[in-house]
This record gives sequence, C-alpha cells and structure tokens, in this order.
Amino acid sequence: MRVGVYAGAMLIAWSGALAVAQTKVSTPEEYDKAMKPAGPAMRTVQKAFASGAYADVRKELATLKTAVADTGSFWVLHKKDDAIKLNKDSLAKIEAFEKLVATDPVDAAVAAPAMKEMGGSCAACHKQYREQDAEGNYRIKPGTIGG
Repeated sequence: MRVGVYAGAMLIAWSGALAVAQTKVSTPEEYDKAMKPAGPAMRTVQKAFASGAYADVRKELATLKTAVADTGSFWVLHKKDDAIKLNKDSLAKIEAFEKLVATDPVDAAVAAPAMKEMGGSCAACHKQYREQDAEGNYRIKPGTIGG
C-alpha cells in the first residue's frame, strides 16, 4: 500500500513538473514578458565578468538561459525558421560560455571571446526581430509574425 501512495505522489509531482515544462510562449506579450529578465541579466553578466565575480556571472547566466530557452516555442509556433536558428544559436553560445565560467579558477582570457560571441548571437536576433519602445524596453518588431 505504501508503495502505491509513493508512486501516486511521484506521478502527481512529475505531472506538475511536466505541465510547467510544457508552458508555451505564443503571443508577443508573453514573449516580451519572458524576455524581460534577459537584458538586466546580460548587463550583470558583463559587469560581473569584468570584476571577476564569477558566482554572479553563473547566477545571471541561468536567468538569461531560461529566458532564451522559454521563448524558443514562440518562433516554432510562428514558423520563423531563421528565428528558430537564432534562438538555438544563442542558447548554444550561452551554454558554451556557461561551461567556461563553471571552472575554478575561471580562465578569463579563454572565456572573454565566448562572452563576446554570446552577446553577438543575442544582438543578431535583436537586429532582426526586436526594437526598443519610447521607454527603452525591447519588444517584437511590428509585422514580424503577421496577423
């Protein structure tokens, strides 16, 4: 009986985790909300890296990585193959940089070019699909997804 109760609890917990993992970003508003933490995270990564605060770099990279990963479904839903590629490239660059700053000690000379590549991949998507509003907040460029 106890095994059944534990199995049932595990199934419920797993189902909840799966539901969260399957949350889709489908509207420009959801996309903007999901990406909102990315800009501050990127700025903190750059400042923390420059000062050698690698624990802060790692923490903010997790925020950045989540934002980019969570928004991938938006581009898939809207069938934007080039944006899907940009999203995957950005995620790969974040992960490559993440691996370099996970070492102890961090070799800043090796990690710095990877950070630059990561920033470049983000900028490529922004150039194509994002613009700033009057308050300086980024949003999806009008006409990007039709409708």
